[in-house]
Amino acid sequence: MKSSRRDALASYTPALLAFILIASPLYGQSEYLTPDGEGEITFAPGLRVQPRYLRLDSDANSDIFIRRLRIKAAGSVYGIATYYAEVKFDNVARFAIIPRAEVENAWLQFPVTPDLAVRVGLYDAVFSRDALTSDSKLLFMDRSLIKGALTLLGLADNSVGVLAHGRPFGGHFEYSAGIFDNVRFEVFTEETGAAFRESDGLMPMGRVVAHLLDPAPALGYADYRGSYIGQGKRLAIGANAAYLSSVRVQDTAGTTIFDLYGWGADLFFNYYAVTVQAEYDRYTRKMVADEPDINGYGWYVQAGYLFLERFEIALRHQELDDSSITPDDTVIRSSVGFNVYIREHNLKLQSDWAFRVEQGGSGVRDNFVQIQLQFDF
Repeated sequence: MKSSRRDALASYTPALLAFILIASPLYGQSEYLTPDGEGEITFAPGLRVQPRYLRLDSDANSDIFIRRLRIKAAGSVYGIATYYAEVKFDNVARFAIIPRAEVENAWLQFPVTPDLAVRVGLYDAVFSRDALTSDSKLLFMDRSLIKGALTLLGLADNSVGVLAHGRPFGGHFEYSAGIFDNVRFEVFTEETGAAFRESDGLMPMGRVVAHLLDPAPALGYADYRGSYIGQGKRLAIGANAAYLSSVRVQDTAGTTIFDLYGWGADLFFNYYAVTVQAEYDRYTRKMVADEPDINGYGWYVQAGYLFLERFEIALRHQELDDSSITPDDTVIRSSVGFNVYIREHNLKLQSDWAFRVEQGGSGVRDNFVQIQLQFDF
């Protein structure tokens, strides 16, 4: 295991060195005039590092690892589009996990009007406020249980697609509508040639939000924050839905065919030092054959209070019922968090103590404590 871990870490070295060598001079002269003189390309590098300590009560295991390491690049293209790219190296040195480099974001965005933009590439699918909040700006250091379940189904997190979005009426309304390729159902196991997860269709998805107090920034997307660190007054009410037809999953138990539906609603409120966020999501595997449909749902509510301008206490309670994993088994988790904003979200220290109970057949209690330092630019 140790040698595998060293090999995995060593494989990152060329990429990190390339980033340092290339990004450093370009950051100093971040504008590039194309040879034909037709326009400029700008470049701004970025980096996110999240070292974390985790202790699980179930086996008294303590671990120190890099939860997230992200290398980023952003800029404009010829004055007609913006771009963003991000490569991730997550869970470096975490026990029993060998991380690998993956492309997290790679997209171009074309502003059409002040209230309409078109985005093409790999980015966050337009489902769930929690999923659309950057992991650098969360109230807690991890997203909710229901977001994890949605990600396993490809309803949330990063997917390849085409999206039209905007924030008209002075930023008081937000719409997003697009077509995505659900990458979670584009999987083939080469070892056996038998197991696969496949869907030949594309996944339409949409979201609307009403911003009733402070308006949202123009043409913003996936720019929510779990905490605005005492700034502003916001009341946002959102809803989203998605559909994927004719999903086929084959494993040792046979082939299952179903249509996938998902919908959800969320609420966010902050009044200076006070922050409240809640969300409910539901998904259904509607079986094509004479089999019972499989339903799942989850919800959470969380709140934060900022004091002395940089210290924040947070509370969260959540529930997940995914019948596709274990029938009648519900996971309930409550968490208490404490954040210290040294330089807002760019440099901060987060900690939380989580209490988790699995109801139904297992009744397992799995509490844990974690502390994380973040540097992000």
